[in-house]
Amino acid sequence: MLRNMEYVYAVFKAGSFSAAAEKLYLTQPCLSAMVKKAEEQLGVPIFDRKTKPLALTEYGVKYIEYIEKMQKLESEFEQYLNDVRGLKTGNVFIGANNVLASYVLPEMIRGFAGLYPGVQVQMTEGNIKYLEDALLRGSVDMILDNCPMDKEEYEQILLGNEHLLLAVHKSLAKEKGFAVSGFTSEEIIAKRHLKNEKPAVKVKEMANLPFIALREGNDTRYRLDKLFCFQDEKAQILMEVDQLATAYNIACSGLGATLVSDTLLNKASPNDDLIFCPIDSAIATRGIYLYFKRSRYVTLAMEKFISSAREYFE
Repeated sequence: MLRNMEYVYAVFKAGSFSAAAEKLYLTQPCLSAMVKKAEEQLGVPIFDRKTKPLALTEYGVKYIEYIEKMQKLESEFEQYLNDVRGLKTGNVFIGANNVLASYVLPEMIRGFAGLYPGVQVQMTEGNIKYLEDALLRGSVDMILDNCPMDKEEYEQILLGNEHLLLAVHKSLAKEKGFAVSGFTSEEIIAKRHLKNEKPAVKVKEMANLPFIALREGNDTRYRLDKLFCFQDEKAQILMEVDQLATAYNIACSGLGATLVSDTLLNKASPNDDLIFCPIDSAIATRGIYLYFKRSRYVTLAMEKFISSAREYFE
C-alpha cells in the first residue's frame, strides 16, 4: 500500500513533479509513472493535477499523514538503536527563541559536542507558536524557551532564571522627566542588579515613556502588558518589532524605551547611553526551560543534552 511512498512524499515536499524529479535525479515522466502506480495500487488519487500549484486530494492528505507517522516511528527506532550503541552516533533537534538561539544555545551545543562528538545537534529558531507547532509535529525533540507552556502536555525542566529590565536612553529619560537611577551595561554583566543596590522602578514611573514593544504572542510583550494592567494602565506603544535584539537596538537610538533581558545584555554590545532599571514586580522574573512532549520517548542523547544544559546554567 505504501510502495513508492518516498516518491509521493518527494513530490509533496517539492510542490511539483519537475522539482521533485530534479532532486531525485529522475526524469519527470519516470517519477510521474511511479506516483501514478502508487495511486492505482491505492485505488484513489493522491494529487489533484488540475490545480496550480499542485495540491493533495483528501485521500492524499491522509496518505501524507501516515507517511509522516511512519517516518516518526522510524526516527524513534533509530534513536533507540543509537541509545544501545552508546551514543557513538545520534541526533538531537533543538528549537529556541531568537535570543536564546543566538546567545545561549550555541555555547550549550559546544559543551555537549565536546562530550559526545558523534551526536549531531541541529537547531532552529522562531517564536513560541512556531516552536510549539514544531514540537507537536515532532520536527524538534525539545525547545529552549522562557514562555510558560502547558504542564500537562509538556515536561518542563527549569534551567535558570532571567530578569527583564527597563532600558531607557539617557536623552529620552531627561526629555520625559524619568529620574530613576539605573545600572550600566557593565554593572548588569557584573550582576549588581541582583543585589538590590538601587531601588527598582515602579510601573507608574514608566507611564510617560514611549515603548518599543515586541508583537503580541511573545512572552516579553505579555509581561509588558501585564505590568501595566496591574496598575490599570496601558503602555504607550510607539513601535512593534519581532525580536528582542531589535527592540534593544532601537532603544539605543533613544527613540523609545523597551524591556530587555539580562540574558541579552550579557551578550549584546554595551551602550553607555542606556540605563537599565530593575522592575518592581515578580512578573519581571521568568524561568528558562527545556520542554519536550510527555508522551514521547526520551532518547539517551536527549537525557545527556539535558544534563549538559543543567551544568551549563549552573
